[in-house]
Amino acid sequence: MRKLTIVVGCTNRKSVPPSDGLSVRDLDACGVEVRAQEWIQRVAAAPAAVPIVDLYMGETWQQAKMLLADANSLGYLPEMFVASAGLGLRPVTSKGPGYSATFALGSPDSVATDYPGLLDWWHYVRAQAGAVPAEAVASDSMLVVLSDTYARVLSEEIDLWGRHSSDLLLVGGSPVQEPGVPRLPADRALRHQLGGTASSLTMRMARQWLAFCDGGALTSKSARDSWRAWAHSVRRVEVYDRAPMDDAEVVAFIRKVTQDDPTLSATRALRMLRDSGRACEQKRFSRLFAETVV
Repeated sequence: MRKLTIVVGCTNRKSVPPSDGLSVRDLDACGVEVRAQEWIQRVAAAPAAVPIVDLYMGETWQQAKMLLADANSLGYLPEMFVASAGLGLRPVTSKGPGYSATFALGSPDSVATDYPGLLDWWHYVRAQAGAVPAEAVASDSMLVVLSDTYARVLSEEIDLWGRHSSDLLLVGGSPVQEPGVPRLPADRALRHQLGGTASSLTMRMARQWLAFCDGGALTSKSARDSWRAWAHSVRRVEVYDRAPMDDAEVVAFIRKVTQDDPTLSATRALRMLRDSGRACEQKRFSRLFAETVV
């Protein structure tokens, strides 16, 4: 049986509320290093009572757990790790506290306000007690499923894994990814066939790709050929005809969705709005979100 290491990103939705002090918004407004070190101390002091596999919620996380189950049923020996803005890299078999921290820019619990800040934060948080170093995660066969933002933040890890793995596939990722790492970009034209929300698309793509591997190498010619033929036969470009909204309508939407989920980020809220068939420019939505969610 082939060992398979799977790395995925965390989700904003959690099964438990944040432990006391474990929301980024509770940190003092100071430099990234000071804030990150304070955060690490708070995580260390919080009770790690929830298995990581049960800590996260939402459709994307359900797909991640199904990806793990798929790997088992296909004959792999899978081990899954989750990359978290609050906890670093953790095996899903470990335990962690409830928390609210995100790499998504524009959220009240964003760990930074720009990409350089995200990288600085990750530099400290990935080294905290309980987190697993990238070198220990590396294996011969790796399936890495990350969003654009998470792939940028974990660029050093992905580069290291690419050098240590003979069979690595990055699903999703970033257009600015280091060359030499085999990448399957997110393809919205496959959503008609795969179903689900846009946020879970890369996880569904990873599951479909894994099915074509049939327990073998991720980057084999047969897997690539099978994917290419399948994708060509089912692709359907989505045509957007979203209804524009004025500021009052956008604010009302933001209030409603954040009341339902107080941990919702601006990025995810905008995605929900667009998935509902309505339109709002990202910069305007981010401004209105920041003014509404205080």
